[in-house]
Amino acid sequence: MDVRTFEAFSMKDAVKSVKKTLGADAVILSTKEKPAPGGKGTVYEVTAASAQSDRRSGMNGARAQNEQAQAPSMTTELDHLSGQLATLAASLPTRGQVQALEAGMQELKLLMIETLRHKDGSMLKDLPADMVPTERQLSVMGISEPTMVDLTRHLRSLPAPDKDGEAYYRDQAIRWMMKRIKIAPRWNIMPGTVSYQGLVGPTGVGKSALVAKLAAHYAMREKHKVAVVSLDNHRLAASDQMRIFCKIINVPFLAANAPEDLLNVHETFRGTELVLIDTAGVSPKNKAGIDALSAVKELSLPIDFHLCLSSTESPAQLDHEVRSFLSTGLSTLIFSKLDESWAYGEIFNLSKTWSLPLSFFSIGQQIPDDIERASRERVIERIFGL
Repeated sequence: MDVRTFEAFSMKDAVKSVKKTLGADAVILSTKEKPAPGGKGTVYEVTAASAQSDRRSGMNGARAQNEQAQAPSMTTELDHLSGQLATLAASLPTRGQVQALEAGMQELKLLMIETLRHKDGSMLKDLPADMVPTERQLSVMGISEPTMVDLTRHLRSLPAPDKDGEAYYRDQAIRWMMKRIKIAPRWNIMPGTVSYQGLVGPTGVGKSALVAKLAAHYAMREKHKVAVVSLDNHRLAASDQMRIFCKIINVPFLAANAPEDLLNVHETFRGTELVLIDTAGVSPKNKAGIDALSAVKELSLPIDFHLCLSSTESPAQLDHEVRSFLSTGLSTLIFSKLDESWAYGEIFNLSKTWSLPLSFFSIGQQIPDDIERASRERVIERIFGL
């Protein structure tokens, strides 16, 4: 039996290699995923055998036909997989169902708040009526319970207001929160030196779009000499998209094959003051991918890493993402998709919990208009609906 092993960066390409080499009737014996050399991505390994080789190897026709009947052909496997995908697609919830679920969760959250308000020993029990609107607004926005307890304790310690108690407690809550929002200083970009700023994060947060916005902002508005380096060699045509954009705004671009290529950027693009590094999206569960990012920081370059997060993610997911990327040595947090989110408490929660300052907010898809430096005022405005 002619048994061979094929490797590719996608299952589709591996199966194509099988069909091209062994024929359309080849039999897939096993499939396996393993880390690519150097820890960059995943390699798919497919072991297959030629159906015709059974007869050439001296097996009698009856035995070969019997084995072929028992072993599923590639066509059967693909048909079975297509059926499974169709079933999965049919079972996915609709947008309306998701929105209904979110509304139900919001109602459940309000019910829990009311329950806590009457629980013995809780700081939320028997709140003065003037405090309730502020407490409810912050809870709905997703401010964490420990923060709510600290804030409520502070508000209870204040002298009672003479008039307009609701506005009084809201203003006091704003002052208390403003003091606890960490904002990163501006990037130190000076002529004669090179500032290296890398954006890291999970897939799907709009990291490459953020790099494009920052490149346009610093090159076109602040008139700095900017270069963009892409370490994202996992996504199909990712570097090509960034190269085209950089050409439009007249910013030099380099698609790096390895982190070591960064060492030559200052010589390749002489006079560059700011190097923006676009890295591949990495799942928080992908330890090898995160370790590869940490290896970039080990280069003899002063690289700052900024974690890009989507404000539409759940609190648990955001917390897990920060926890996973901490090993890369994060400098700041950048939040995208503020225009798509309904609750903004997690921006405050994460910065406070992990002592990481906020640096930028992405508030739309326009380049470079829809990016802004993070500010305490913007966070408060979003949380309190001002």
